[in-house]
Amino acid sequence: ISDDGTSEGSVRRPRTDEAPPPLGPWSLAVLVFYNVSGGPFGIESAVRAGGNLFAVLGFAAGPLVWSVPEALVTAELGSALPGASGGVAWVEEAFGDAAATLAGTLGWVSGATDNAVYPALFLDYASGVVGAGAGG
Repeated sequence: ISDDGTSEGSVRRPRTDEAPPPLGPWSLAVLVFYNVSGGPFGIESAVRAGGNLFAVLGFAAGPLVWSVPEALVTAELGSALPGASGGVAWVEEAFGDAAATLAGTLGWVSGATDNAVYPALFLDYASGVVGAGAGG
C-alpha cells in the first residue's frame, strides 16, 4: 500500500468539482410533470367533467397558482439552507430533530405510497384501452 492509501496498481480517479450540466426547460418540465402528477392519468375525467375550455384553463392556471409560489419558497429556503436534505433540513432548523425525523419519514411513506399507485393506474388505463380495442 502506497502513502496515499491505494494499493499498487490501482488507479485513483481524479476528483472533479465540475457541476453536472443544467437541465433544459423541456427536461425540467417533464421531470416536474411526472413528479407532480405521475403522468397524464386522470386528464380524461377532468375534460369530461368541465369541458375542453375549463380543463385547459385549469391545467394552465394550476401551475401558476400553486407551483410558482412553491418554487419561490423553495428557492428562498434552498439558498438560506443549502444542502442535499432539502425540506428535512428546513423543518429541523425551524422545529427541531423530532419534527425533522417525522417530516422525513412521512415524506418517504408518502413517496412510496404514491409511487405504488401508478402501476395500478397504468394497468387500469391499459386494460381500458385493450378492452375497448378487443370489443370493437
